[in-house]
Amino acid sequence: MRSRTHQLSVPGAVPGVVPRLAVVALVSVGAFALLPFPLWQGAAVVLACVAVIAPRTSAAWVGAASLPLGVLVGEPDLARTALALLLVHAIHVLASVSLVVPLRSRLRVRALLPALRRFAVVQLVAQPLAFGVQILAGGSLVESLGGANAGLGWLAPVAAAALLLGVILMLRAAVRADADASRRTAAESTAA
Repeated sequence: MRSRTHQLSVPGAVPGVVPRLAVVALVSVGAFALLPFPLWQGAAVVLACVAVIAPRTSAAWVGAASLPLGVLVGEPDLARTALALLLVHAIHVLASVSLVVPLRSRLRVRALLPALRRFAVVQLVAQPLAFGVQILAGGSLVESLGGANAGLGWLAPVAAAALLLGVILMLRAAVRADADASRRTAAESTAA
């Protein structure tokens, strides 16, 4: 056996297995919170465990896809819908990271900041939309918020503000990407 003469140290890094284990944790939480049948719960967790060993099998996405099925089978509930939206998106992001990060490597946490920003923007748009759909569908949301006479007028400005913030963040990112592309093109043309 050979001893290592060099070691790469990455400050602020976690082992490459962490995103994969986070997928297992999120699928497990979602399975036990959202899926009504023990067989479905076990299948989702097993699929997440398979994704740790072989992320290219897309097992994590199948496990994530089972979570909305639990929402569809159960009674309509805003909290379950919001949790499913959050977990499915987080599982998708972490499973995508798992595809490109080798198991035994180190992952710098700062490298995940762009993905975290995109995650936040999508959640800022998706959660109010799910809330709005539940309001339009009527029924259980009004009851869950305090009865048929509960005032829901404050929800429209909050949802509009969240949507506006999401649009502003997306436009800002698009302008920044265009400016970066222009600078790169200019730098390449002067270098050539």
